[in-house]
Amino acid sequence: MKFDSSALPLLPTPQQLTELDDLLLSANELFRIYLTLERHPRVQGSARSVELFGSCREQVSQDIVTLAQQLDAILALSRTRADSAPLPVKTDTASLTEFVGMSDAATQGIIPDVEPTDVANSVFETVRKAFQIEDRFDEQLHLCLNSAQKRKHLKLELQLKMIILSGGQRCRLLEDRYGFAKSKTLLFQGLRRQTTRFLSALQGEQRPDIDR
Repeated sequence: MKFDSSALPLLPTPQQLTELDDLLLSANELFRIYLTLERHPRVQGSARSVELFGSCREQVSQDIVTLAQQLDAILALSRTRADSAPLPVKTDTASLTEFVGMSDAATQGIIPDVEPTDVANSVFETVRKAFQIEDRFDEQLHLCLNSAQKRKHLKLELQLKMIILSGGQRCRLLEDRYGFAKSKTLLFQGLRRQTTRFLSALQGEQRPDIDR
């Protein structure tokens, strides 16, 4: 019986390792943002918002652990080559726990009549940044998934699919409560904010996280 080697996983490419490293950096950035939102003074006045951001933080934390383990496994696979050194990555895994700074303020349009002009104190701007990073994180996940499928890394493929599904659920929950921060135009942001405030008031909930 002839052995079929086509089912064996292929060695990772430098590009795949870089993709995974970038993915972990984005996950780490998401973790820091959700931690900031969970502890934000204006969010503290809304128990449901605290619970939402806390669950987002915990979920992303689990994703970071899973991705770090998979990256270590892929790096171990690359080290099995006896005739060459391990494939390089852009940064070492220790850097994955470091804080990633805020993006260029020029990309953020502030609404001074609705939120404080200080971006660091604005729940709206922080949530909007979370949506932006979630979009980037999702794109990176699909990019890594494509590479894992090509290299026949089945366990990594399975883990990435699970993270994609949980990330989609997380974004839907976030959009249900803070959808106004994802709207593209100032007009729709204002309308959705007012609607959110009105519906929350009907339910007897105060929303200091979206009030002026």
